[in-house]
Amino acid sequence: MVGAGIVGCALAAFLAEGGASVVLVERDEVASGASGRNSGLVQHPMEAELVPLFAETVGHYRDLGEHGFAFPATPSDVLVLAGDPAELADELALLRREFPELRAEALAPGEPARLEPAVAPELAGMRMETGYTVPPAAATRAFAARARAAGARVVTGSDAALEDGVLRVAGAPVPAGSVVVATGPWTPALLDPSGAWRPIVARWGVVAELRLPAAPRRSLEEAGVEMLLAPGADLPPLFSLVTAGGVSSLGSTFLARRPDPDSTVPQLVARGARFVPAVADAPVGPVRSCARPVSQDGRPLLGRAPGHDGVYVAAGHGPWGISLGPASARRVADLVLRDDAVDLPAAFDPARFGPLPA
Repeated sequence: MVGAGIVGCALAAFLAEGGASVVLVERDEVASGASGRNSGLVQHPMEAELVPLFAETVGHYRDLGEHGFAFPATPSDVLVLAGDPAELADELALLRREFPELRAEALAPGEPARLEPAVAPELAGMRMETGYTVPPAAATRAFAARARAAGARVVTGSDAALEDGVLRVAGAPVPAGSVVVATGPWTPALLDPSGAWRPIVARWGVVAELRLPAAPRRSLEEAGVEMLLAPGADLPPLFSLVTAGGVSSLGSTFLARRPDPDSTVPQLVARGARFVPAVADAPVGPVRSCARPVSQDGRPLLGRAPGHDGVYVAAGHGPWGISLGPASARRVADLVLRDDAVDLPAAFDPARFGPLPA
């Protein structure tokens, strides 16, 4: 295994529990990337092909209690905010039609502030029954502990390279019957150093921690956050606010170029204050920055690396890493352990982007 994010650590646990001898290699430390620097929100992905991964992932998190991870019993809700209710009409209709389990409901101007007094009083919105808030790195570290308990060896601070199907760690070959690459946005470069195969790109996120005097219980975001994921988009920050353990994480950005986190914070604060006025005066704590692995079609790559026997891919979850990662890991683990007895949906097949160069 290469990559100790949420997908890699869950994979290591499932493989070790399935009887495999597992070595998990990470160049930094466990949860050093997006899996430990996200906003801490596990939520419904609002895409039909991804919903089964989300539902299964919630179940996996509920099984992590003995490894020090406490998952909320119920969702805290997500409020989508807008100045004009008409901005949300189309999305509300789609959610009611396609995802009734979200119980999406319209909120007239002033109603979001009645639910969450920190919200600006003039705003309208939409409520969705989803959103489990967790400390950002907690689930990844719990899966790493579970992997170790099952016998996996976790090696951090070591670079890995894949040459002709042979994994090299710190320059030395590591004998392996199978190699699974789960290195997020760096997955294509590890599989194809030539640069010809690039179905996943890095989109940079910056999150600032705040301590608000009366933090919202529900997670908040402004209408149109999904536009940040549009191909070629490099938009200014939009607003999101997720509170877990008394700490609020303020975002959101999906930037094509690596930003200077400190210079991005004033933009986040200015945007956030439009929706939650107290953000303007709140002390800013640590700032997190990470590269999210966004695939060309917005769906993860799960399965055999095209044209490379014994090599597997588990990456490309975009903003949904902690929401979908464990279920994705379980599917790839089953494929590694049982080979042709497992079929993954074609929508996730890495081969949909063509073969890797020979």
